[in-house]
Amino acid sequence: MPRPFSDVYTFNHKRLANQSVTFDCSQDADVWPWLRLSPIHPILVQTINFWASIDSGEFLGTFDPEVWTALTEVDWTCGASSVGLPARGIYRTEQQENRSRYHLEFFDASDLSVARMSGRGVTFRTRNFENWRDEAKEKIVKPAPPPFDYASKEAVGVATPSESFLAELTRAETVSTSGLITKANGLRPAHPYIGGSGDHVNSTHMGEVGRQFGALLLERPLINRSGEMVFSHYVELGTPFDVELLAHDEGEQIFSLIARQAGRDCTRITMQYAFAD
Repeated sequence: MPRPFSDVYTFNHKRLANQSVTFDCSQDADVWPWLRLSPIHPILVQTINFWASIDSGEFLGTFDPEVWTALTEVDWTCGASSVGLPARGIYRTEQQENRSRYHLEFFDASDLSVARMSGRGVTFRTRNFENWRDEAKEKIVKPAPPPFDYASKEAVGVATPSESFLAELTRAETVSTSGLITKANGLRPAHPYIGGSGDHVNSTHMGEVGRQFGALLLERPLINRSGEMVFSHYVELGTPFDVELLAHDEGEQIFSLIARQAGRDCTRITMQYAFAD
């Protein structure tokens, strides 16, 4: 996909003999406001995953800013809740079943692991992405978002009401809720931390959807430990979507969700958590 803006999060890239790439990470919270979050917050983890993979791909010459790409799956494992902000990292790729998969690991200034993540995606090389997306959005997106009753900021663990993406849970035969992410609440400057192309709900949004659902489910603040997301369809901005609990293992402290929109399964989210002190 085209680069959203010119600032770079990672720099001082070096190619190792095994073709891995090492890099340093920006500490500038004025440019990157999400650096003010916990180093293992889902918003920060998914955002550094995005920027480091783009920056490293540009350094290696494997990222083409004129070609649209989409993430299809990502998994992550976080370090201890006491780790510092990412100071450096390493990026590598491998071939799995004739498809490329990337791996990232970030370390703080004390060389403690902040987060490891891995993922793969798809490249739209033969499709007119913009026209295809316009046609897809016409089928789902309404002229204006409907009225929506968001859960309180306290219930989902955010600082301002505009950062809430979900309604309160319905606890019946299934545990579920609805969500609505718009350009007015889901992207900077309206949202203090999340940016993006503005074409669709992105992986950072969905990571935060998972965290907010967990906070509503357990009714207390949670710490992001690890997780996985699999993306099969875009979730569109400005149109409500549904989130349903598929499984919850309280002993292992792990839950799985499915996000649906317009009758389609869009994103599967699995998150392992710990309780905040």
